Amino acid sequence: MINLREKKYISYYIILSLILLSMAISMIFFFSKGLGQRKTFIFPSAREGKYILEYRYLRSADDSSYEYFLKYFIDELLLGSGVERTKKIFTPGTRVESCFLRNGILYLNLTGDLINMGTDTVNIKEGVKLLELNINTNFSKVKKIQLFIDGKLAFEN
Repeated sequence: MINLREKKYISYYIILSLILLSMAISMIFFFSKGLGQRKTFIFPSAREGKYILEYRYLRSADDSSYEYFLKYFIDELLLGSGVERTKKIFTPGTRVESCFLRNGILYLNLTGDLINMGTDTVNIKEGVKLLELNINTNFSKVKKIQLFIDGKLAFEN
């Protein structure tokens, strides 16, 4: 029979208590910080005419503005989906150069990489519609989007 009160088991008790303490502290920090804001991402499917919804929790700094979080969302959208059966909205390498919101109008300036078409991307017109759909679904303050490419007005929506 094993006697667990022997001195040789004290080190096991210490290790076990340290593991449990670190787990408890980790859980406290995890749940106090929160998961972030849940956002819906809509990506085009590899099959024509279908869309794939993806939900992500995005964290923002406590002092970050609405515009900063909006830019962060668009950056995540441009990176693409985590699912292989989707196409990208714009050509890989497309980035946000500037993004600001005034009186409900989002002024969005993207890099010129957007114009290059790729095999795993949708056409530009559908990409712009998906960009608008994603932004309007997740950000209620945006009423209209003015898209610029390399600082030049692409077209008004």
